[in-house]
Amino acid sequence: MHDATNNTRKKALITGASSGIGYELAKLVAQRGYETVLLARRKDKLETLAAELSEHAPSFVVAGDLAAEATTTEVVAQIEQTHPQIDLLVNNAGFGKLAPFLEHTDADHRGLMQIHYFAPVTLINAFLPGMLERQRGHIINVASIAAKMGPWGHSTYAAAKAAMVSLTQSLAAEYPDQGVHFNYVNPGIVVTEFFDGEGYDAMSQSVRKHGIDVHKVARAINKLIDKPKLELCVPRHYRMLDWIKAISPSWAQRIVAKNSRAR
Repeated sequence: MHDATNNTRKKALITGASSGIGYELAKLVAQRGYETVLLARRKDKLETLAAELSEHAPSFVVAGDLAAEATTTEVVAQIEQTHPQIDLLVNNAGFGKLAPFLEHTDADHRGLMQIHYFAPVTLINAFLPGMLERQRGHIINVASIAAKMGPWGHSTYAAAKAAMVSLTQSLAAEYPDQGVHFNYVNPGIVVTEFFDGEGYDAMSQSVRKHGIDVHKVARAINKLIDKPKLELCVPRHYRMLDWIKAISPSWAQRIVAKNSRAR
């Protein structure tokens, strides 16, 4: 067990750390020696992970549902008290619903926007000022390939991820050369619990067979810490969609619509 009183140790806050990308990334970040603050809904899973990570560096658990605005405000205030200095913020928490737009309820729309956009905004508002004051820090927002061209059945999810991308781009424009890096990540379909969500039954077998290994995505994000760049696509060839959009947005839309339709 490392000394938890080491004030020189860098600190990382990772949301959605109880499974998937956040879970695997937390392991890699802890191996770097970062003190980790793990934020997600499932406290039991976070505590198990924190015990493992503590073999490398201190790890702390904060349980809360970022899909709820009031809860987000509470947990961020809690973290600000216990860990006011965050050097690496990874906004990764999220969920989806696969269904046509008119089958999304108002609660669906608001919950998706809250967890994928407003919660990251709240976290960035809390910890970016300290990063700027210290002239060092790193904010990584995990978006989605869906942000490039909205697929079938993911209207609000794609819109929220596109908002996250635009937010990251604006932050990079507003705070250049101040020691803080801003990156967004566009993964493709990754084999995680995300596809246990509402409406994904028909996709689950295909995802398990053809999806991207979660370890590959976590390793790619981990490399951003050493070599920051504004956008990271996993896999890299997904950037081809930008070229197709530049030639013909309608052509890109037809390709995405055809290949994303679930039923």
